[in-house]
Amino acid sequence: MQRPLNFIWRRLSLDKVIEAQFIKEVLLADIGRPIRMVLVEPNGPVPILSDSLVASFGTELADYLKEARSRGAKNIGLLHMADEQGDHDRTFYGSADYVLRHYWFKDAMIPPSPRSLGIAWIPNGYRTGVGPINTETMLPATERKIMGFFAGALGSRTLADERQLMVKVIRDANLPFLIAETQTFGGGLGPVSYAGYLSMSRFGLVPGGNSPETIRLYDVLEAGAVPVMLKSPFVTASDTLNNPPFLLLGSWADLPKVYAQYSDAPEAIAGIEQMRQKVVAWWKAFKTKHQMQVKELIERSFARAEGQ
Repeated sequence: MQRPLNFIWRRLSLDKVIEAQFIKEVLLADIGRPIRMVLVEPNGPVPILSDSLVASFGTELADYLKEARSRGAKNIGLLHMADEQGDHDRTFYGSADYVLRHYWFKDAMIPPSPRSLGIAWIPNGYRTGVGPINTETMLPATERKIMGFFAGALGSRTLADERQLMVKVIRDANLPFLIAETQTFGGGLGPVSYAGYLSMSRFGLVPGGNSPETIRLYDVLEAGAVPVMLKSPFVTASDTLNNPPFLLLGSWADLPKVYAQYSDAPEAIAGIEQMRQKVVAWWKAFKTKHQMQVKELIERSFARAEGQ
């Protein structure tokens, strides 16, 4: 029997991670060994366990990693979450055998020491309840009657100016997009109704949030719509999106001109459907690629621990 991977969380952190199902059931789906969820209640001690993947929301488990290493635990991986602006203290990476992290920043991807097996960027993934969606049930572009859709807060994100410009451009140009403004992150539409709107949309608008990478991108992809977003190093880097087949803009001010080629004429809708099919195929391959990357890193760590 394969040794289990102990997946350690503070329970309150797990409860507020809205893409937790994607992490466990997609990114870790192919590791080929059982996963034991180890949930630590508030103020409870975190058990010192080898063969562990430690989910740290920010730096909350930084001291635990250092203690586990000092007490001889082996094969300890770190899942570093919530570092949206790349400004967290990352010195605790040196206590892990490998690191998986959300939010790509070039300087955050440097292995902390020669003993590290590496740092891998992993996508946030879609919100629990938005997916998984069977591609066979997706509507083609001809049946998607919402040209473009966005739901979210306009003023509470670090990149709020980007969101506000996007909405201003859409309204000034009278583009036929549906905008559902909320007051807070995750406010307004529930995940199932949100996914329902996306499933009826040809394009999903993906402005930045606290970072160019946002969970909204993965919601749009899972729903089979075409993401519309700005070009950025996150979009072009070879170890992230690597220039995907999305509708990529230099500025939201470019949206009316780019949108002009997409009308309700049959040939235009056929072009949107071709783009949509490419996006669906890309998303499937993208998920598989990152499953394999996560599996390879975890298995190398297990193999090294067996040899020690």
